[in-house]
Amino acid sequence: MRRWEGRTNEPLMWALFGGGGMLAVFTMPVLIVVFGFLVPFGVFGSTDEVYDRVQGFLTHPLVTAGVCVALGLVLWHCCHRTYHALHDLGLHPPEIVRAAIYGVALLTPVVGFALCLAA
Repeated sequence: MRRWEGRTNEPLMWALFGGGGMLAVFTMPVLIVVFGFLVPFGVFGSTDEVYDRVQGFLTHPLVTAGVCVALGLVLWHCCHRTYHALHDLGLHPPEIVRAAIYGVALLTPVVGFALCLAA
């Protein structure tokens, strides 16, 4: 039987980091173009119509869950990069800072999910 002593959860952390980075690279440019340029210039109709459609789309529980998982992965990527950047700079924060950094990545999608469902 394999023993778990000496094993680490670091591969899981790096897998979430890679997934969040990939998701950010593929989705952020599209979101910037769509919501930064196309919607304000009226390509999809008036801003009020677009808002109503997006709100109707995001209030579906499955869509909300998917968006929150994607948000969580991107936030995990950002928090993991921030934590390791601190180490690269020679700063070794206490464990409470690590818990706070990763807590932001875990709690923000949960709060976002609750807010989207409450809307």
